[in-house]
Amino acid sequence: MFSKGRLIGVGFGLFALVCLLFTWDYSRGRTTQTESPLVLEVLAATKARECGRDATDIVARYLPEGMAQAEAERILATIAITPPKPWFWSPQVETATTWTGDTLEALRTIKTTAFGNNLLRMHLTFGDGKLRKLAAEVVCRFE
Repeated sequence: MFSKGRLIGVGFGLFALVCLLFTWDYSRGRTTQTESPLVLEVLAATKARECGRDATDIVARYLPEGMAQAEAERILATIAITPPKPWFWSPQVETATTWTGDTLEALRTIKTTAFGNNLLRMHLTFGDGKLRKLAAEVVCRFE
């Protein structure tokens, strides 16, 4: 028969193991894997809980004013991450592009965790086939 102390010790050990596994799985979503240098630079400049951060200066290095519309759209298409493959939550990757007249609004997931996503929202205004205005910010969505 097990003593009361031994059962308590085994219980704490199992609890610690479960906590370790959950912590490890949650942390897997914190390291974003991407081939996009734009995403890597935005993430390097953004702190974990920094929502509403202006990222226009970073995005402007990759999408300078005067760039051809087709080239800008090609660069926007390359902004993607490889989501983690956790075992108890499903990553939500959002990729949306909306045109309103000459303005393009692009929304791309740059980081996903079990607690929510960080998104890069970009507003691009084109005129005569060239990029005229650019605004970008990091947006957080908590689930």
